[in-house]
Amino acid sequence: MPHRRPPLALSLLLVPALLVRCTSTPELQPLSAKERAEIEALRRHDARDGIVTDRGTLFVSLDQNLRKWRELCARTDVSDMDQRRSLEVVLTTQVYWNFDTIISELEHGTDPDHKVTAAAAIGWSRIPAPDEPGGDPAFPAVHHRAVAPLLAIIGSGRDELVVNALLSLARLRDPATPRDLLVELMVKHHHADVRGNAAYAISELASPADGVLLPALFSSLSDPSPEVRLHVLKALGRIGDKAAVAAMIERLQRDDTPLVRACAAMELGKLGDWSTVSPLIDGLNSDAPLLAFQCHHALVRLTGQQELKGYSAWREWWNGAKENSERIRG
Repeated sequence: MPHRRPPLALSLLLVPALLVRCTSTPELQPLSAKERAEIEALRRHDARDGIVTDRGTLFVSLDQNLRKWRELCARTDVSDMDQRRSLEVVLTTQVYWNFDTIISELEHGTDPDHKVTAAAAIGWSRIPAPDEPGGDPAFPAVHHRAVAPLLAIIGSGRDELVVNALLSLARLRDPATPRDLLVELMVKHHHADVRGNAAYAISELASPADGVLLPALFSSLSDPSPEVRLHVLKALGRIGDKAAVAAMIERLQRDDTPLVRACAAMELGKLGDWSTVSPLIDGLNSDAPLLAFQCHHALVRLTGQQELKGYSAWREWWNGAKENSERIRG
């Protein structure tokens, strides 16, 4: 019998995949003439040409592309990042055109490896709806149909399936996704990758209306997995409740993973709370360049002081700033 690789469970790598999701989203740039021409060519293309009729061939290709994507997420070179973005376009196109086959495998398939691949792949089906920016009536959105099958898969209890289904739910970002299920998995599940991807899904779905999640998120800030802690910080930043400031400062000052501390700094910079200035200034003294960079970026965002550089300059300014309730008075 031919050798089969083990199923691919796509938990997010801590570095730099989580860093990519912890940094600010770049502003969209206008399409070049070449890109516009390519899109027009795609729209004229017969979508049936993208349909893979042989199920085995489709899932082998999806598995290879997902493995390559995960590999590229672990690299930091610009060329690797460009390749990753190109592969993401390929995956989106491939999954969109073969959506019905992948959903069928997810719901009714008997090959366990194909099912694991389907659970990871279906999250790539999300494209803008026709009434959304970038949407096109020729390409109706289908991704909403994937939510219920993914929730059913999560109920299966098989860790590889649950890990991938949670990652797909995070990519789909459907607002109807039940938060209580994600919270239960984040807080109670025995598998670190399940907890991490549940926290990631929460971070993608969270909004200011999700203040009810704060107690569970505070609890998971002490999770032994740095992936969980990082995504919890991201979720707290999206909720934007200043009741989370003290817990986020604790992670900034005490977490044993520099990337988690850097994410805490970035999210604190978004909250607009002046009580975070002093802890952020202390973070400038860190030996971890990423943490020092994020603390500086957060301070600039919070205070508007773009000319200050380094710990001494920031501390001197803060000691006399009118916003500092404990400032040194002459």
